[in-house]
Amino acid sequence: MKDNSLSYYVQNYFLSYLISQRGYGNNTVASYRDTFKLLFMFLESDGKKLSKLKLTDISQTCVLQFLEWAETERHNSVSTRNLRLTVLKSFFGYVLSTSPEFSGQCTDIINIPAKRVEKKPPLYLTESETKLLLNAPDRNSREGIRHMAILTLLYDSACRVQELINLNVADVTIGRCCKVFVKGKGSKYREIPIFGETGKILERYINAYGLKPGEVLFTNRSGGRLTRAGVSYIMNKYKKILQERYANRFNSNLSLSPHLMRHSKATHLVNENVNIYNVRDFLGHTSVITTQVYLTSNPEVTRKAIEKASSKTVSESNDYYSLQEKEDLLAFLETLI
Repeated sequence: MKDNSLSYYVQNYFLSYLISQRGYGNNTVASYRDTFKLLFMFLESDGKKLSKLKLTDISQTCVLQFLEWAETERHNSVSTRNLRLTVLKSFFGYVLSTSPEFSGQCTDIINIPAKRVEKKPPLYLTESETKLLLNAPDRNSREGIRHMAILTLLYDSACRVQELINLNVADVTIGRCCKVFVKGKGSKYREIPIFGETGKILERYINAYGLKPGEVLFTNRSGGRLTRAGVSYIMNKYKKILQERYANRFNSNLSLSPHLMRHSKATHLVNENVNIYNVRDFLGHTSVITTQVYLTSNPEVTRKAIEKASSKTVSESNDYYSLQEKEDLLAFLETLI
């Protein structure tokens, strides 16, 4: 007889589907796990015992109540609320594929609409602010060289913080064509070109610390890999320094983070008229729809992008984009209205 307990389906969803079939990385699995931990917390607060819960106990009404609780009691933003819903939709999509007898319940939950959230252009550092930040560390000290290498590589490669701290020395190529080889979301690898000056800074850092190819590129004081918290600590240190030195030239209201560096690099590339598809590949996005948000940071860039997109509709350039890219571009244009 088939086990219809909630725990049975949740365990199989994580082990058989997310990890084995989809190959999701640790961070993605952790974010999905957090949604279920929160759901279980909600159910327990409602007097339910997890060990006795059946799959059928998680109805559309239950999910809607959970989402409302997450917003009001846990103070989740609308974006976070929608993320929780996306995880649950994914789970019930898996259940539907393995146990069609629950199709009515699964379809009801999958059809729950996401809340509309106001789309805002990503915040970013101006080029002058970025220059102030990258020049803030003391390049004459060993620690300063290390911090400069971390900050410069974060910006120039626009890599995610997890991609940065996963790097080994062997992942960096220094020479005529400087580049880094990173493992991104979904365990996908990509090669990122970096500026020659960034390569020189990394070379100086590697030599200063006597690092070998098989070693971790950035470590903490205990010798382990640098952590997310460690990167945040370094960034906050220089934010305070810049606020003191350049109160009128640095926006102290910005929350300085690795992702802000990524947003800044992407926005600067778009502002320099780099093709949006090249930016997509540089950032490691699977779709240009994710990347196009950077166009909205600068209205003039958006106008030029629309003109360029329109010019590509003539017959001479009909084969310029693949079918998928054409569909993505149409979806992108819809978001501009």
